[in-house]
Amino acid sequence: MSAIGRVLLPSMVFALIPSALLWGATAKVEYVGGTVQSIPANAVGSLNFDDARDLQFNYSGSVYKLPYEQITSTDITRTELRRVHKIPVPALLPNRWKNTLTISYKDSAGTTGTVKFVMPMVDASEARQRIADKKAPPGETSATTQENNQWWGDKYWKTTRNKPTWDDQTRQSNQSAQTVPGTN
Repeated sequence: MSAIGRVLLPSMVFALIPSALLWGATAKVEYVGGTVQSIPANAVGSLNFDDARDLQFNYSGSVYKLPYEQITSTDITRTELRRVHKIPVPALLPNRWKNTLTISYKDSAGTTGTVKFVMPMVDASEARQRIADKKAPPGETSATTQENNQWWGDKYWKTTRNKPTWDDQTRQSNQSAQTVPGTN
């Protein structure tokens, strides 16, 4: 191995490992408000979607459970920017951009409530999707899954994801070409 290779390879490894660790780190979720009094304000924890019936917020050794069937809607809003002397300062790294996930629900008594969590943008979208999937009847995909499954390139490129759509279009165009009179 040349001298450049002996210097370049370890440098690349040391440069890539910390960034890979940052992107793979699990994001913490912060409870920032709502109608639930049992969760302390600004409690930091994580959302757990493993249970088939309940959304769980694990924080400080405690667990708050919210049944999926009680969730009426979810909303994602952009979190206020950090301010320095009245000047909004955005985070420079995309993995630090935050959104607020608001979950509205009706408890068993019919009382409307909300819980609000601040988390990274990607995690907020994923959490909303997972809630929608848990609420969807078994065997059906949620509307957001179908919306997220559409991509602008689907009409130009055939991939394994959109192969059935392309096959249907090909079949329909072949049938219409066969039924046109006077063409060979």
